[in-house]
Amino acid sequence: MAPSSLLALLVALAAVSALQQPSAEAIRIPPMVACTPGLPKFIPCYVPQPLRGPPAECWTPLSKLAPCAGFLTASDSSVSSACCDGYKYMVDYAAICFCHYSNGDIGKIVPGTLNSTRLFGLSGACGSVVRLEAFTDCDSKFDFVPPMTPPSPPPSSSLPPAA
Repeated sequence: MAPSSLLALLVALAAVSALQQPSAEAIRIPPMVACTPGLPKFIPCYVPQPLRGPPAECWTPLSKLAPCAGFLTASDSSVSSACCDGYKYMVDYAAICFCHYSNGDIGKIVPGTLNSTRLFGLSGACGSVVRLEAFTDCDSKFDFVPPMTPPSPPPSSSLPPAA
């Protein structure tokens, strides 16, 4: 093979190889861990925000994930904006309620078999990262996990008021 043909072949292979490389956007990894001050950032990380106080009950915030039901049960392939709005609300205001995902209570709101991989995929799809402690430290890090529904009020007394 002539040197000029070999050079042309190498240039063509390099061009084809460059075209087949995934773009940086295609392989973007959402940050899933908190950045550690003073250490270089080898993997994508986020600056942790302080956790807010827990809500009184989790039914209301978890019900905001109802638009995600199709995606979380793998019957829908895309995430709706309503789903992302609910997910972002959960991350920002009621992350502790994700413990009800871990213990299975969320099945009362989102029927069907839930796909955990899809739940974690909401971070990238919605651009809002939930702190991993919301799933892993349900008993140890928080004082308590709010109940799914608020406790019933005490029964009122049927006795007439004292005079």
